[in-house]
Order: sequence, then C-alpha cells, then structure tokens
Amino acid sequence: MSRSDIIITLFTIIYGLMLTDLFFSFHKLVRVTKKVEWHWLPLLAAWFLFLSILKNWWNLVFMQEDLHWFTVPFFIAYGHLLFLIFLIVSAVLPDKVPENGINLKEYYFRNHSYFWGLMSAMLFVTLLISIAKSLVNNMAIELTQSLATGILIGLTAMLALTKKYWIHASTLILLTTLMILEILNA
Repeated sequence: MSRSDIIITLFTIIYGLMLTDLFFSFHKLVRVTKKVEWHWLPLLAAWFLFLSILKNWWNLVFMQEDLHWFTVPFFIAYGHLLFLIFLIVSAVLPDKVPENGINLKEYYFRNHSYFWGLMSAMLFVTLLISIAKSLVNNMAIELTQSLATGILIGLTAMLALTKKYWIHASTLILLTTLMILEILNA
C-alpha cells in the first residue's frame, strides 16, 4: 500500500464517520418527530454539509496525484481540516432530543456562532492549504479561487456574528446553490 493509499484510507474513514454522525443525528430527529418542531434552515445546513462532504470525498480521489500529499506538513494540515469539518457536522443537528422536545429553528440560532465560526475557520485553513500547495509546487496562486474562498470566509463570519433570520436564510440558500452548481460543473 502506497503512502497516498494509506492517507486516502484514513481520510475515507473520517469522512465515513462524518456521514454516520450526520445520518444518525437526522435519524434521531425522525424517530421522535412528534417532539420536534421542524424548521427548514438547519435541515438545509445539514444538506449543505452532506453535499460538501460528498464533494470533498470525491475530490480526494483526484488529489492523491498531487506532490504535496507526500509531506508531513500537508498531511497534518489536512488532518486539521478534517477535524474542523467533523466538528461542523457534529454541530449542525442536535445530538439528542430532550424529553420536552426541541425547536430546530431555536437550536440553529443557539448554535449559529459556533457552527458558522467553525465553518469560517475551516475555509481559512482551506485557503492556507491552497496557497501553500501553490507555493510548494511552484505554481501561481489561483487568485480567483483565493478570492472566492475569501468571500466565503466573509459570508460565514457574517453568519457567525448575526442572528438576522433573512441573512441566514438568503446566505444559506446562496451557499447551497453555489455548491450544487459546483458539483454539476465538476
């Protein structure tokens, strides 16, 4: 087994655990549906994460050819990235439903700073990895991609800082639409 195969295997296990956590959290909500006051916003956030995980997992197959995989610093950086994504997935839906029930809209806004703050941190680490990868491979830094990531960092930071419903609703719809378009253009 090559080094890249070992890395892909480890990251595949971690992505699998993320999906398991997401599925299990949703399953718990469905099982006690009478105790859940449903709201579309946290469900869209969970679906956005689901799409992100699948897209990232798919991209992992193509990244194994890159030279930067074979260095410890990049392996550690990607490990930190996966840690942040795991925390994000763990925060998007409640781990348990209290006896008196749960309001998903209230849950979302109680956790929005943590959730979107982690998302901002994850995007920042992604940007740093992308810039470092370009420098290590003696390639020009992709300014368009870096600018797009910077804008996403700004949007997610805004979501972490505000509780305005319309900002969360419109931004999450925008982010999900962009994710779908990115997947369709891949």
